[in-house]
Amino acid sequence: MDEGKPVVLVVEDETLLLQAIAKKLELAGMTTVTCVSGKQALEYLGTLPRLPDGIWLDYYLKDIDGLEFMEELKKNPAWAGIPVVVVTNSASPEKAHRMLALGAKSYMVKSDYKLEKVVETMREIIEESRL
Repeated sequence: MDEGKPVVLVVEDETLLLQAIAKKLELAGMTTVTCVSGKQALEYLGTLPRLPDGIWLDYYLKDIDGLEFMEELKKNPAWAGIPVVVVTNSASPEKAHRMLALGAKSYMVKSDYKLEKVVETMREIIEESRL
């Protein structure tokens, strides 16, 4: 991994979308680590030589949902401060409120934003966290 580039852990269970997200983030100057399930991502966090600068989290995963992922993330003090952008197909205000209350920095509905805007939001949140 390039030490100067921000590292983003992308957690998305749709393979084609995962590849597209990773490519867009890399084109925007970030390094990506990809996982296709929430449990895989949580296990992987424990083995990474360097914690990611941000996490791109799909809310609806096949094994656990975004809420469960955030709860597990917050249990570990080393991971609790990693900025998370939640990307979802659900415009539920209740889910958004719960995710933000757990520390997510942004909750974005996929149909409301182009991929480029979500990438831009991820970059901005990482930059803010580095200040």
